[in-house]
Amino acid sequence: MAALGLAPALGTAAAPATALSVARELGALQAQDYASGAWSLGVRSGLTLAEIEQAVTDRQIVRTWPMRGTIHWVPAEDARWMCDLLAPRVFPSVRTRHRQLGLDEHDVQLARDLFERHLAEPVSRPDVIALLAQAGVDPGEQRAYHLVGYHCMTGLLCQGPLIGKQPSFVLIDSWVPFSRQPSREEAMATVAERYVRSHGPVTERDLAGWVAAPLGFAREALALVDEHILREEVDGRTWLTHVDASPAPGRPAGVHLLPQWDEFLLGYKARDVTLPDEHVSRVVPGRNMVFKPTLVVDGEVAGIWRRQAARDSVVVEVTSFTTLTARTRRALEASTAAYGRFLGRQAELRLVEG
Repeated sequence: MAALGLAPALGTAAAPATALSVARELGALQAQDYASGAWSLGVRSGLTLAEIEQAVTDRQIVRTWPMRGTIHWVPAEDARWMCDLLAPRVFPSVRTRHRQLGLDEHDVQLARDLFERHLAEPVSRPDVIALLAQAGVDPGEQRAYHLVGYHCMTGLLCQGPLIGKQPSFVLIDSWVPFSRQPSREEAMATVAERYVRSHGPVTERDLAGWVAAPLGFAREALALVDEHILREEVDGRTWLTHVDASPAPGRPAGVHLLPQWDEFLLGYKARDVTLPDEHVSRVVPGRNMVFKPTLVVDGEVAGIWRRQAARDSVVVEVTSFTTLTARTRRALEASTAAYGRFLGRQAELRLVEG
């Protein structure tokens, strides 16, 4: 929890102060759902949604497809090299999906040409879809989504700021003021070191799963930063931590309302330490990687939650898996208030013991 930026609890001096510092520290934060991804940044920084969106407008952070074929927040300066290093591992499955959708190399190249000509400035998703349709590409059955996503994976595009309520897409070369260009070894070392420092204790398999790469890739990357890695055998597993890892706070890790795709669960291959087996079916009902937002108490999933938003307020409905103590209830009320501040709305806690 300390490594993930979740302990000490929100609001202490140890919390990172900017969206960029959170993204840089964690390396990447899964964010295929915009609201959930923004709260992953907010819960670690104390920033409001408006402040996080300003960081996007200021070109400090971007959403793109650097790995695992899904969307993450990353530092803007790291978007291109992360895509170059990690995204090609999912290209075979992407091309298979293209064939299933009737997309061929001509469609892929046509989309690239269109994007290079028309996306020097951010263009909303509906307008990008219209652009493809006008050029003769059928955007239905998520064809437009897959073409845009593929060209984000190649490092051509990234997401820009919201236009209204719609995501936008823009050429990285025109949007990002500076892109780092590390060598392959430097890039692998950066990924490994950031991951272990921000997620540890972890295993080699956790890192391999995080970047969707073979175990050999993870071991090669870890070997590049071996002098910064501590190893400890516990229960037959070798756990890795960084020599500069955040120290344990010496007190309970606190109570957090975490979004559905937070690194707390999605950042690991194995989740048995933090998600008890008896709760898995309630957190991931379809066992299909579609997680519900979680109530986390002292580092363990203790419930699920959902929000019901009105114009100026939000109800946070929490279903706890056990009876909450008075201390936990008070901390949950504080976490609910913090979520309200993030949204800029009054927040009300509604507790359902389940």
